[in-house]
Amino acid sequence: MRVFDAHVHYGFWEKLFTRDAETGFLETLSEVCEDAGIVKVALLANPGLGNAKLSKALEARPDLVVAMGRLELDHDPVSLVEEFYQRGFHGIKISGVSRNYDDPAYFPFYEAAAARDLRILFHTGILGGPVDYLEGSKEDAWKAPPAANTEDEEKLVTRLSRQMKRESFGYSSARMQPIYLDTIGFYFPELFVIGAHMGWPDYRTSSAVARWRPRVYFDISGGDVVHNHIVEGGYIGKEISPRKLIYGSDSDHRRMKADILRWKAAFDTMGLTADEQDQIFYRNAARMFGVEEAE
Repeated sequence: MRVFDAHVHYGFWEKLFTRDAETGFLETLSEVCEDAGIVKVALLANPGLGNAKLSKALEARPDLVVAMGRLELDHDPVSLVEEFYQRGFHGIKISGVSRNYDDPAYFPFYEAAAARDLRILFHTGILGGPVDYLEGSKEDAWKAPPAANTEDEEKLVTRLSRQMKRESFGYSSARMQPIYLDTIGFYFPELFVIGAHMGWPDYRTSSAVARWRPRVYFDISGGDVVHNHIVEGGYIGKEISPRKLIYGSDSDHRRMKADILRWKAAFDTMGLTADEQDQIFYRNAARMFGVEEAE
């Protein structure tokens, strides 16, 4: 079985917002991919200096890496899209906006991406925070960093906690709902668009958008929560075609192989054919990113 993982953050999760997040990650990722049958990885740049580091990763492993540059719609110039193209990037990752994704103020970015055949991966749905209150955490738990066993680890988790607070607060998930991809798909039908996490928890809207917009797809990344919702909801084949879904692990290299096997088992239980599974695991993304021509 071949796999195209279309949603992998560049960096170890436990160090994702630190300076050394990428150190050794590409080497580890390569080993994990070889073991798990992953032949292509869409690597998402981190905020800040992530685009420069992504360029180096693409240069080091052009056979494996599909580069997705980080674009801040509220702060970056439209010319950054052209810069991504010149760097050889394959697409763009967008999250955390002050306006709805389909606000006309963002249209020049989408127009530029379409002109350069760059795909866009949007975060869709609820933006998670540093504390999961379903697990019974106290309401002020976000103020304190996680517990640490050593002094060095304490410094690391403190930096991580502070950065997660900055990343998770200050934006409204209401601006990043899957319905806005409908507008983008309507006005830019030539632009390949991926909605991450199948718009969790608004899966039916995501399914409806994918049904009617030719180049709007959704990935199934998001860990246990998204996996369970999609499987238990019975959306695949009923509300959304396998031709409009893309596999993504959302990284954590320690769980990538297990995540693939879990989805494989779920697809088997659903009764998806080998061809339908190949579409989700590999072919849809491969065609979108030009790895293979459309059949």
